[in-house]
Amino acid sequence: MDFPSENIKDRLIKFFSIENLRHNFVIKIVLGLFLILFAVIMFPHAEMVEYSYNVGSVWMEKDLIAPFSFPIYKELHQYEHQKREAVRLVSPVFERDEKIIKKSIDSLTNVLESLVSVIEARNRWMKTRAPSDSINYKQKVHSFPFPIDEAAFDKPFLLLGEKKSPVLVYRWFEQILVPLIREIIRAGIVDQPKVRHLHSHIAVRSGIMEELIPYDKIYDQQQAINALTVQAGSLFGETVEAEIVQKIVHTVLQPNLIYNQTETNKAIQIAIENVPRTIGYVQANELIISKYERITEELKLKLDSFRRIKSEQGAGYSGWKHWVGTILHVAIIIILFGLYLFLFRKEIFNENGRLLLVAVLILMQLFFTYVSLLINIQLPLQYLILVPAASMLLAIIFDSRVAFFGTIAIALLIAGMRGNDYSLALSSIMAGTLGAYTVRDVRSRTQIFRSLVFIFLGYLVSIIALSLEELDSIQVILTKITFALANAVFSPVLTYALLIFFERFFKVTTDLTYVELADFNHPLLMELSEKAPGTFHHSLAIGNLAESAADAIGANTILARVGGYYHDIGKILKPEYFVENQVGPHNRHTRLKPRMSALIISSHVREGMELGRERGIPETVIDFIPQHHGTTRISFFYDKALKQAAKKPPKDVIQEDDFLYPGPKPQTKETGIVMLADSVEAIVRTLPNLTPQKLESIIENLIKHRFMEGQLDECELTLRDLTKIKEAFLKILMGIHHQRIQYPGQEIKVSDSLENKVEEIVSATQSGVEMPAEMKESESAAPPLMTENLTASEHLSNKTSGERKENVSN
Repeated sequence: MDFPSENIKDRLIKFFSIENLRHNFVIKIVLGLFLILFAVIMFPHAEMVEYSYNVGSVWMEKDLIAPFSFPIYKELHQYEHQKREAVRLVSPVFERDEKIIKKSIDSLTNVLESLVSVIEARNRWMKTRAPSDSINYKQKVHSFPFPIDEAAFDKPFLLLGEKKSPVLVYRWFEQILVPLIREIIRAGIVDQPKVRHLHSHIAVRSGIMEELIPYDKIYDQQQAINALTVQAGSLFGETVEAEIVQKIVHTVLQPNLIYNQTETNKAIQIAIENVPRTIGYVQANELIISKYERITEELKLKLDSFRRIKSEQGAGYSGWKHWVGTILHVAIIIILFGLYLFLFRKEIFNENGRLLLVAVLILMQLFFTYVSLLINIQLPLQYLILVPAASMLLAIIFDSRVAFFGTIAIALLIAGMRGNDYSLALSSIMAGTLGAYTVRDVRSRTQIFRSLVFIFLGYLVSIIALSLEELDSIQVILTKITFALANAVFSPVLTYALLIFFERFFKVTTDLTYVELADFNHPLLMELSEKAPGTFHHSLAIGNLAESAADAIGANTILARVGGYYHDIGKILKPEYFVENQVGPHNRHTRLKPRMSALIISSHVREGMELGRERGIPETVIDFIPQHHGTTRISFFYDKALKQAAKKPPKDVIQEDDFLYPGPKPQTKETGIVMLADSVEAIVRTLPNLTPQKLESIIENLIKHRFMEGQLDECELTLRDLTKIKEAFLKILMGIHHQRIQYPGQEIKVSDSLENKVEEIVSATQSGVEMPAEMKESESAAPPLMTENLTASEHLSNKTSGERKENVSN
């Protein structure tokens, strides 16, 4: 079947819309599958999970009998150390060049003949002083095998004196240098600096023969030159002969031991291959370890080798069976945690962004576990898996119950990765639970660091208990405690850093954010206090009432308080249209039509939401701005419009919808509390001479009115909650409006009932006008609220719409 291209495009746009991505159930399934997939990938192979053991612990499984013969492999680090040691002991291979002595002597002969030639040319020139002899002499000097100063021949030779007979020079140098050169070359001169080969011997090969020569008995080229120079210096001191000998040696001396890289590499490879990989053998049906036997280094090598051979042979412990089991293992744990969120934390389950955050925290802990498995050292690295960090983040971002069940899920997963390590699971649950407990009512970011002591305490108790049960040595226990202490230090640091990241990246709002918003130095609250001081003090009163009521019913107290502070920020833009900010008798609404006044009053909701988003206020706080009014009617201006229409019919029909707040109705307990607090505070602050009985009657009547009006249908406030809210409001307001002494002539007579005028009073005080005088002198009496533990919506669902209207009219 062909679909129009527009329909396909609309479906794609709808699917990838932000709202759909936030709540789409398909995305929840995909997210869960990806979480299971990545967890399974990080799970170790079968041979790593069947048994969990460490040196010093006690084998708690049944007796282990070898089902087949297998070699006992060395520890990898031990094997690698032995290979490095074998390589170090390999002597570098050099080839001896037997022709070097002859080449060096021949080169010496050439140099001496050139020297004789220079001396003969000098003697001839000194004798004749002919220009041609001078030129010939200079040419001989410049063509000499090495640079030589002419002035050197003007100096007296130590042994030859002034005569410098060429024949004597030749014989004399030949007799001295040839034996020295032969001796040093026979000892051996390598063609590389000796510092490149730090060995005790070198292997010198000559044909098919190989000889090991101590390294300190041979020379490199610079050492050989220095040795000849020193010997020449001992004969001549600082004379012409010494200078000439030094230069001759530099010219004629050549290395006769040539480094052979290829043969050296072959020798190294042979040495590595000769290092044994195993240290023993276990026969089939041989006992590997008995139950309750303490694991030693030797037994651990047997267990490691047995596990390795089983993996290589695939003896029913790897392959598809293992992976199916791992998938089921991981899926059971994650699905159980997901069911908890679905049944008891729907606000988290319904929000895909929050589910992604939970998945990231789980994967973070699995990654830490995966790294601990990769590092092959005999230390309790499992105690560096920072489970308390995830527990504290879950507690701060969500609540302590989510943190507890999340900690259990994470502990079971990492214990499974570490070979079903029960001790790791128990200690992680202990430390994570205590860490979450310490931050459940966190009120400052630095308070996170007080969890350090409790996290360490959780690890300490569980480690000592399990180690004593397993008969661990004191050294093993202290090592575990040391690693647990490091965990207790790093977990709060990681929590502090990741909390900032999660708040910004996932746009989550924590109690810490609410605490910062409740600071009166917040720019928006300061602006509210400056531009709309009456609204600011009204908001403070609402915050106090809401916090007290939220505490009474177990709601989020700090959220209710902050919602009360910011619920009327829209009045910043037009503060003079609201009575609490008006100074003097002048009221701007007197010259406006009722519909325009209602429009201005209701616009503070839209303007408040826009201002809050512009200033970066979280959506959970912005929700209080429209929901604290719900869909109530601005009755004062609606009644005024009806009265004016009765006197003089208007051109347009008076419509009630023009005088309604846009809503929605309160969706949470906290927004419902702020709606009630706003109504109660608005009416109570306008009435004089309030007695406790009158105050209680007013509060109860107003709550009942909102309840019967249906404004509380969509939040989870029960009738029992409403009773507790009334008591909390009464306690706060009694402290403010306590009894005062009345002097003669100051009595105020109250005769009219408020029961039928609640809506008019609240509307008048919330609509920016003074309450009519006759309302101020009224008193009310209302029957007590029902206390059945039903939500408002559940109770009203048993009534017909006609009954509701009748109750409201009464």
